[in-house]
Amino acid sequence: MHRVLLVDDEVYARKGLRKLIRWEACGFEVAGEANDGDEAFTRIEQLQPDVVITDIRMPETDGLELIRRMVERDGQVLTKGKQPYFIIVSGYNDFAYAQQAVRYGVQDYILKPIDEIELEGTLRKLAEELNRHKHAEQTRREQEYVRLLDQFIYGESDSETVEQWTELTGTRAGDPLAYLLFENNAPHFRVSDTLQEEGPGPGQGENFVRIVQSVFGKMYANRLYLHVKEHGERVGVLLTAEHLRPYSMNLQAVAGQMQSCFSEMSHDSVSIYIGKVCYEPLLIGHAYQTALKAISYKFISEKSEIVLYDDMQHEPVQWVHTNHEKEQELLSLMEEQQVKALEVALGEWFTGMRTAHYAPIAVTSAIHQLISAVLSILKSAEVNVKEISSFKPILVWQAECGTLEEARQLLTVFMLDSARKLAEQRQYNHRGAMTKIKNYIEANYRSNINLRSIASEFYMNPVYLGQRFRKVYGIYFNDFLLQLRIEEAKKLLRQTDMRVYEIAERVGFGSSDYFGTQFEKTESCSPTEYRNRILDEG
Repeated sequence: MHRVLLVDDEVYARKGLRKLIRWEACGFEVAGEANDGDEAFTRIEQLQPDVVITDIRMPETDGLELIRRMVERDGQVLTKGKQPYFIIVSGYNDFAYAQQAVRYGVQDYILKPIDEIELEGTLRKLAEELNRHKHAEQTRREQEYVRLLDQFIYGESDSETVEQWTELTGTRAGDPLAYLLFENNAPHFRVSDTLQEEGPGPGQGENFVRIVQSVFGKMYANRLYLHVKEHGERVGVLLTAEHLRPYSMNLQAVAGQMQSCFSEMSHDSVSIYIGKVCYEPLLIGHAYQTALKAISYKFISEKSEIVLYDDMQHEPVQWVHTNHEKEQELLSLMEEQQVKALEVALGEWFTGMRTAHYAPIAVTSAIHQLISAVLSILKSAEVNVKEISSFKPILVWQAECGTLEEARQLLTVFMLDSARKLAEQRQYNHRGAMTKIKNYIEANYRSNINLRSIASEFYMNPVYLGQRFRKVYGIYFNDFLLQLRIEEAKKLLRQTDMRVYEIAERVGFGSSDYFGTQFEKTESCSPTEYRNRILDEG
């Protein structure tokens, strides 16, 4: 609702106007009344109305004198947004009054008795204009706020920036300022009791910025300038004394209330990192940087939903993963299929990282090193990693927006799946994996295949495949492939009238010249000579 002030020396006229007009339907509420121009001038200062409806002829200070004083205070004519809009109501059709009102920038001049339809029409048009103006002004101020905040955060501010900031936000020297970063740690995948990946977890896929905005909307419904700024996967907010005062300037209490709001909205995995409180706008950048540093401590305590830099800044942080002995134990347990022992050892591994105060980057590094070692074992055993569905979830997990418990569950699933797949592959290899490869070659020799492409198809090392093939079948891979192609070529030469280059292409040779060379090397004659000999003998 826009606010309107009624000014008339006759109290019954004011009361009648209150009842005559459907104020809410026009988008207004009557904020107050005044008996004359002097009182109205004071009430305007107090109430900051959007519109003033005033009679012209009043004792002491009349309507035009009131408008003249407003103009002299702020400029030569009424300025939209700087002063209220004025609507003059008069019982006199006085052209001179109307002329002067127009010169002052009065919005409308309405004669008594008031036509309610005319006045309501004027009010509706005013409401539309006020809405447009307020929206444009709010957008401008929000953009200005974001511009100034960016300058503070990224170290591009100066005394002029501080002056602009103070004027825009109304903050005073010595007011506390705190920068908060919010992180959505909702699990990317749900893990059931049987440790099987079931798909995206709750809280994923939603717009995190809107979630944070909703929380602030609940806590600070009537406070402007709470801009939610995106910082990659996280979002940040600058809190001023206005936001801290309702909580006795206690940041822990503010963050606790935020967590309660998140929980009410079914978002229980949001972490809040609070930088060092500063008391000068020029130190906002430092408040932001220390909020970033607070993230380093997210895994130190069992409950890391709220991390205050001031509380944690003296705690040591481990930035590099160094416990490689434990990794070897985990790998051995996986290869040996000791499932229960592997689960216990993984739990101890993660507890050790928490106890050693691992930073998120060190946790990510440790997990990726272990995954890399597992993949190396799987590759050497010719396991197709694409068949392990739990590989992707742990690979995409990030310490920067995840929890240690989620990582433990996902890594446990992956290592148990890898252990099972490793055992299956070893059995498969013993049952004759080379037979499958040989059958594949016999079915596809007409295509452009070679040792490298087949090794890729079966996720094997080409050199290893060549060695295994010769050991099992007593012939080199290339010789076996050539033998298949030459035998098929001889058959086609005997049984068809296809041209030599057509036969070469049919049996998998990319060049008829190369086909001829290889045929002659094998059969001691050219393809044409071989065909002619068969014909002569027939």
